[in-house]
Amino acid sequence: MDEKLALAQKPVSKGYRYFMVFLCMLTQAVPYGIAQLIQPLFVHPLVNTFHFTLASYTLIFTFGVVVGSLVSPLVGKALPKVNFKIMYLIGIVLSAGAYGIFGLSTKLPGFYLAGIICMVGSTFYSGQGVPWVINHWFPDEGRGVALGLAFCGGSVGEIFLQPITQAILKSFMVGGAKTGHLTSMMPFFIFSIALLVIGVIIVLFIRVPKSNEIVSSAIDKKDRATKAQTNQDFQGWSSKEVLKMKWFWIFSIGFLIFGLGMASLNEDYAAFLDTKMSLTQVGLIGSVFGMAGIVGNISGGYLFDRLGVAKAMTYAGVMLVISILLMLLISVQPYGDSMNSVAGIGYAIASGLSVFSYMSGPAFMTKSLFGAKAQGVNLGYVSLAYAVGFAIGAPLFGVIKGMTNFTIAWCFTLIFVSVGFILLIIAALRIKRLQKQLI
Repeated sequence: MDEKLALAQKPVSKGYRYFMVFLCMLTQAVPYGIAQLIQPLFVHPLVNTFHFTLASYTLIFTFGVVVGSLVSPLVGKALPKVNFKIMYLIGIVLSAGAYGIFGLSTKLPGFYLAGIICMVGSTFYSGQGVPWVINHWFPDEGRGVALGLAFCGGSVGEIFLQPITQAILKSFMVGGAKTGHLTSMMPFFIFSIALLVIGVIIVLFIRVPKSNEIVSSAIDKKDRATKAQTNQDFQGWSSKEVLKMKWFWIFSIGFLIFGLGMASLNEDYAAFLDTKMSLTQVGLIGSVFGMAGIVGNISGGYLFDRLGVAKAMTYAGVMLVISILLMLLISVQPYGDSMNSVAGIGYAIASGLSVFSYMSGPAFMTKSLFGAKAQGVNLGYVSLAYAVGFAIGAPLFGVIKGMTNFTIAWCFTLIFVSVGFILLIIAALRIKRLQKQLI
C-alpha cells in the first residue's frame, strides 16, 4: 500500500511553481495595487470635492489597517478549512465592491466603510493569500526568494498604476492634483471593474498543491517513497501554544515597536523632504525608492534563504538605521543644499533595500519560527502587532514633530526602529533554540 502511495506522488516542475509566484506577483501588482496603493492619490480630489478636512479623511487608512489586521487571524484560521479559490474570490469581490461604495459615497462614514471593506478584502488574497500560496509551493528551499518576488509585485504595480491613476483622475477633474475637484465619481467604478476582472482571471489559475503533488525542492529522485516524506515541513506549534510562548510576545512587541518607526518612514518622508528640496527632487527620490524596493524584496528573500531570519533581519536593521541617519543629516541642512539630494537618494536606496523586513518578512519569519501547523493564524497575530504600531506611529511622529522639530522626531524614529529590531532578533534566536529542542 505504501509503495502504491509513493508511486502515486507526482513531482511538480519548477516552472509551474514559479508560475504560481508570477500569479502572486500579479495579485500584488493589480488587485492589491488598486485596493491599497493608489488610494492616496484620491485623497486631495475627494477632500476638495466634498470639503472634508485632510485629517478627518485620512483616518480612512487608520481604520482600514486596524480592522484588516483584526480580521487577518480569522482569515488565517479559515484558510485550511475553505477552498483557497473561494477565499481568494471573496477578497476580490469585497475589494471591488468597496470601490463601488467609494463611487456612491458623499459622506465620511461611507468612505470609512469602503476603506475598511477594501482592506479586509485585500487580507484574503494578499495579506494572507499570497503567503499561503507561496508557503505551500515552496515549503523549504527557495521560499524566501519566492516570497520576495511575489511581494515585489506591489512595487512593480506602482510603476504603471500611479501614472494610469493620475491620467484617469485628470480626465474627471477640474483643477490641479492638489487643488482640483472631481466632476464625476467614475474613476472609482473604472477601478472596481478592473480589480474584479483581473482578480477573476487570476483565480482561474492560482491554487495550492494537490495532496499527491510533490513540491519540495530537496527530494531524492531515486526514491519515490522518500519524496513523499520530504514534502513534510516543520509543523511547529498550534496558535494556542504560540500565544503561551514568552518569546512570541517579545517577537510581536518587537514588531509593534518597529511599526512605530516605519510609519514615519513610509508616511512622512515626502512631507519632510518637501521642506528641504524641490518637488522634482522629491519625485526622483520616490522613484529611486521604488526601484530599490524591487531589488530589496528579491535580495532580501535570498538572504532569508541563505542566512536565516536573525542575520537577514540584522542586515535590514542596519539598512534602516543608515536611512534614518541620512534623514537626520538632511534635517540639519538648509533648504536647497546640494547635500540634501545626495543624502535623499542614499536614504531611498538604503530604505528600499530593507523593505523585505516588513513586506515578505512577516510571512517568511512566521512559518520559519513557529512552523506550518497554524501559519495563517500566527501570521495574523504578527501582522496585527505591526499594524497597531504603524497606526500609532504616524500620528505620534506628527505630535513629536509639532512639539519639537523634525530632527527630534527622526531621533525617536531611530530609537523605535533600533529597539524593535533588537527585540525581533533576540526573540528569533530564542525561538530557533526552542524549535531545535522540539525537533
